[in-house]
Amino acid sequence: MRTLPSIFLLSTLLTFLFLPKTQAQFGIKKGTPISTPGSSSEEVEIDAATGTPKKEGFLSEKDAADMSAIIEEAMKDVETMAMITKLKQDNTDHLDELRRLSPMEVLGGMKEVLDNMKLIEYLFQDKERAVREMEKEGMIDKAHLKKYRKDPDLLEQDTRRGLYFQFISLAVVGGFIE
Repeated sequence: MRTLPSIFLLSTLLTFLFLPKTQAQFGIKKGTPISTPGSSSEEVEIDAATGTPKKEGFLSEKDAADMSAIIEEAMKDVETMAMITKLKQDNTDHLDELRRLSPMEVLGGMKEVLDNMKLIEYLFQDKERAVREMEKEGMIDKAHLKKYRKDPDLLEQDTRRGLYFQFISLAVVGGFIE
């Protein structure tokens, strides 16, 4: 019998990897060229159909260093490693399916999550506004809305945990964490 946490982990992982990704959440149209961080002359175009970069080199050195730092810290964290072990034990078949994703798709997903992790630093500078904006964008389940309005810190904490889990799950699928 599967436990509730393992079902939650599996459903979260599958949701984020198989549902169509939301691109250009803040008013930028799909397929719009974007500049890579640290390089204003080089552009990366996002494929509107797949949501992945059309051009190699979409990952800056800073992004790679940030990803590496998160992975290194995760590998030192006992709770994260226990979560990974449980994820691997309980969801072997699903992880094998996800490992069929191309390395570019996995890295693209990790980059997207990393960008979102950085964005929440800005978003949660004004926590009440963050709740309003996330509600307006349909990012908060109605069942949790009252709770998050009352305690915006909880929304920030849950958002950070969710993004961290997504990143770590993709790192496992990509073979960056064993």
